[in-house]
Amino acid sequence: MGMAADILAIGPFSKAIAGRLEYPEERYAKTCDGAPVILTLFGITHGTTASTTFAALLGIDDPWDFNQHKLVPSKADVGALRDFFLTLQDGNEFLPDLEAFVVLRERGFDFYFRPNG
Repeated sequence: MGMAADILAIGPFSKAIAGRLEYPEERYAKTCDGAPVILTLFGITHGTTASTTFAALLGIDDPWDFNQHKLVPSKADVGALRDFFLTLQDGNEFLPDLEAFVVLRERGFDFYFRPNG
């Protein structure tokens, strides 16, 4: 098995983003605005080449350099990420996470790249 990768997102809750989070919206019914929430995005399991490409499109030149794992969200090339996902088997499944990434970065979330393997 090659490398897999995902992104951990951490940021302040608001009702406006409840539909972009990991659980159904009703799970957030009692969540106060500003409460920290955590979710996992993407889950690339297509091997080392795909995970390395994913990292590069996020602005990371070495996926195993832990100094680069806290992402600078503005460095992510959203258009190129969309194109990349469409090259993967079942790539359309990543598009909702990409839309969530864009919304959450506008809301001040922090993002952390996590390689595995």
